[in-house]
Amino acid sequence: MLMYHGIGDVPAAADPDNLYVPEAAFAAQLDHLAARGWTVLDEAGYLAALDGAPTPRRSVLITFDDGYVSVLERAAPLLARRGMSAICYVSPGLDGQAPLPGMPQESRLMTAAQMRELSAAGVALGCHGWAHESMPGMSTEQLEQCTVRARDELHSLVGERVATFAYPYGHHDQAAREAVAAAGFACALATYDGAGRLAIPRVDVNATDTARTFELKLSRVYPLARRALGSAPAVRRAAHRVLGHAARS
Repeated sequence: MLMYHGIGDVPAAADPDNLYVPEAAFAAQLDHLAARGWTVLDEAGYLAALDGAPTPRRSVLITFDDGYVSVLERAAPLLARRGMSAICYVSPGLDGQAPLPGMPQESRLMTAAQMRELSAAGVALGCHGWAHESMPGMSTEQLEQCTVRARDELHSLVGERVATFAYPYGHHDQAAREAVAAAGFACALATYDGAGRLAIPRVDVNATDTARTFELKLSRVYPLARRALGSAPAVRRAAHRVLGHAARS
């Protein structure tokens, strides 16, 4: 399961977290998946696989977090040309939020109309909380807003059930997972810290990835290695030096 954020050619100084994968790199990654025989699942196919349906061994789900306009303007056309689908996780309480001071224009968030347009273009919408707030430690009322209210608002936008949830920042605790389950989501996605069906780990793809590191991230051992190296930053940095980084302006 791959996790992206934005797509765009953003200078490193304006993107210290490496969230924006260059458009050419994203297109090359999609072509790599096709050339290597990967099946890109849509949301229904992924949920069926989660329930035990037979699935090709090389299957991948493409996800985007935060709801940046670049997913609509840049990623969706590239996916459509290749007959590929994805899920984009959005926070309806941030409808159309402009970039914060010092942030690139690529950090614009989709409006409600753009979310509907993305859904019509074949990218499913998932719930990313109400206003992209970290959920651990929230009150019952706050958790209800992040799950039930956000779910209902997205339902009204696209006219159909929003089936899956992704935790803002990947943060979750037992109360957050219980709130997601109570709201009726079929599953929830995290980052590297998993907890069963209600916190499924993903592999991040970012601006520093090369063809070599992208191939590595598709391997079954990568998530285990990443979790192990998460507690050893120096070792992780050394591994990155060996594997290389994509050049950034």
